[in-house]
Amino acid sequence: MPSSRRMKVTGLIAILTVLIIVYVTNGASNTYNSPFYTRTVEAIKSRQDAEARENVIAEEKSRLDRVERVQKEHDAAVLAAAEESGSVLKGLGGDAAKAAGAEAGAEKQKPLAQDVKEAASGAVKAAGSAVSEVAEKVKPVVGRKTMQAGNNAADGKVVQTKPASAPADDGVAKVGNVVTQPTNKPGPETEEDHRVETELNDILKKGPIIIFSKSYCPYSKKAKHILLDMYTITPPPYVVELDQHELGQGLQGALHKSTGRRTVPNVLINGKSIGGGDDIEALHRDGKLAETLRSMGGKRVVSVEPKEAEAERDVKRAVKFKG
Repeated sequence: MPSSRRMKVTGLIAILTVLIIVYVTNGASNTYNSPFYTRTVEAIKSRQDAEARENVIAEEKSRLDRVERVQKEHDAAVLAAAEESGSVLKGLGGDAAKAAGAEAGAEKQKPLAQDVKEAASGAVKAAGSAVSEVAEKVKPVVGRKTMQAGNNAADGKVVQTKPASAPADDGVAKVGNVVTQPTNKPGPETEEDHRVETELNDILKKGPIIIFSKSYCPYSKKAKHILLDMYTITPPPYVVELDQHELGQGLQGALHKSTGRRTVPNVLINGKSIGGGDDIEALHRDGKLAETLRSMGGKRVVSVEPKEAEAERDVKRAVKFKG
């Protein structure tokens, strides 16, 4: 028979074993319900939510910084070009300089830096060109989207020579255009003015990017080649050939009033002009065209991709498929 001391030790071990089993069985559920555990879980979730919010805010701030940087570069270039153009205007005398000064003083926005530089360069070669180009003022159409209308707008055909029936001052960008443009004064609205306004509003509803062009203009051909042939844009730019449109001359006058740009091509994004052929070429050359289209187009521009990058992705997909 075992001694009493051995019995006590055996009983104590048995009791400890039972207590340990009970603790292990109920301890886990009690831990999940304990205040310390719940507070810890809530703190971890709160930290994760805060980090997610900070990431979203950082991404949005980065996007806004990119847009602001592009706008600052544009404003600086416009200012530099305006100063250069101002030095040219000082050399002009008489009524031409006064007219240019009056219109330049009323200027509130210009298309893009390259358009003003082009005007200044043209003014050096021919003083009249500087007057007509520097005096342009750009006023965006509030709440409007500019689009193209008319026949054969996107058929890709370009007439290399100017039609004989076209007027001498046809609104096509050129060097040496020294004709002083009459001041547009408001008057009673005619039936044709109403038709032009209605047609322009219809055009503005057709897409975020509109190219107002003339089929025989080489600058228009350059802008269309870059935007239509070198980039894949969704939705695609809408082209209006003003020389083939029934109300082309009236539309060009309305664009002059709303955007401050009289010549073609006139490329608009959500109703705001970004200039002509040389401006588009400069943005493309500097690698800023896609970013400009995205930032100014907003949600209406779904995608802008250079066709070279798109072709490279197609090749990679084909190789992956073969593998």
